[in-house]
Amino acid sequence: MSSTARKKSVLLATATALLALAAPLATSTTASAASVATWDKVAQCESTNNWSINTGNGYYGGLQILKSTWDAYGGKQYAAYPHQATKQQQILTAEKILAGQGAGAWGSCGSAAGLAYDHADPYPSGPTYPSPSSLADGTLVKSPNGPAVKVMIKGAGVPVAGSDVTPDHYDLGKIVLIEDSAFNALPSAPPAGTVVHDQAGGPSRYVIIAGAALHIGAGDWTANGYNTLPDMGVPTAWLQAAAAKAPANGTVVMDQSGGPARYVMVNGTAVSISGAEWTANGYNQRPEMGVPTSWLAAAAAKQLVNGTVVKKADDPTVYVMAGGKAVTLTWSDFTGLGYDKRPLEVIPGTWLGTAVAKTAPADGTMLLAQGDATVWQVTGGKKRAMTADEFGPGKLSFDDVVSVPAALITGLPTA
Repeated sequence: MSSTARKKSVLLATATALLALAAPLATSTTASAASVATWDKVAQCESTNNWSINTGNGYYGGLQILKSTWDAYGGKQYAAYPHQATKQQQILTAEKILAGQGAGAWGSCGSAAGLAYDHADPYPSGPTYPSPSSLADGTLVKSPNGPAVKVMIKGAGVPVAGSDVTPDHYDLGKIVLIEDSAFNALPSAPPAGTVVHDQAGGPSRYVIIAGAALHIGAGDWTANGYNTLPDMGVPTAWLQAAAAKAPANGTVVMDQSGGPARYVMVNGTAVSISGAEWTANGYNQRPEMGVPTSWLAAAAAKQLVNGTVVKKADDPTVYVMAGGKAVTLTWSDFTGLGYDKRPLEVIPGTWLGTAVAKTAPADGTMLLAQGDATVWQVTGGKKRAMTADEFGPGKLSFDDVVSVPAALITGLPTA
């Protein structure tokens, strides 16, 4: 506060302000308030708008408030000294001083800024939005600051596409606004174990596991106990995308109907975990997810995706999967074939040993060795050279060819 006379006034008023802490005058009201723009004018006069200033003259911050006055009007809830508080915190405390002492507390600076005549609330409260956790399943929500709409399902905000609105019968007139931060923080998938169906209708049912929607077979619906769980309608577009996914690599799964077998997901294949590896490899430390019996049987029967790079936990040897066979890679192969650029998946050693022991990749697997232009296809455990006219639109794709060490192709007899 720059005026000498005003500084004396504030010093004298401090004792009164101490009493005012328990009095109504110590609370800012609309009748004794000022806009941020007016407070900026006061600060420009007092401190050239330097809200962190401490010149050692006993007055601090943008509005040059005495330490004793700051404490008397509750400023120390924010910081020990005014200049250590934020601009908003200094203004909020100044509002209380204004209510208790009037605009004269800032003398000529307050007068020049029109402090006595501006009764605006500097920080008016915005609209109050409900917490997402208080909303019922099926409630449509959006942020006030964007067009995206989500539907609440078990605490998640599942995205609603424009194409979903009509077939899924979503009433956009019943959207509930929630805070932007809360909207953006909503999980995009319901929690694991949630049973869902297409909101637009249809008999298919799915269970959510690690963000993927796994189809529940007709025989699993009752046998796995899914019929006892709430059945939630979800947006069509989201469900289609989730049904095309597999649980994330490393997810441990088991048959929902029970049994001792456990599996770990690797690129859509359920890889069996032996009893010894369950603890030795730390799988017992991961959450176990129950999945539909029929889905698990199909996932366990899948060949691991060609080109998947694998190793077991206690061995540095690296392999590449080709037609269900795990092919050993030397360091030269690993880098020369570009497999050092791919994720390296650690998988159970017992399963891997079986894949290594296979004599040849499955029939139909297409192989290519580094430096060799010929693509070979496995047939009956043998290899045959393929021709260029076998590839193209509506035919086979070069994207499905697996690069392997030359030793594997050399070791296969020619058909």
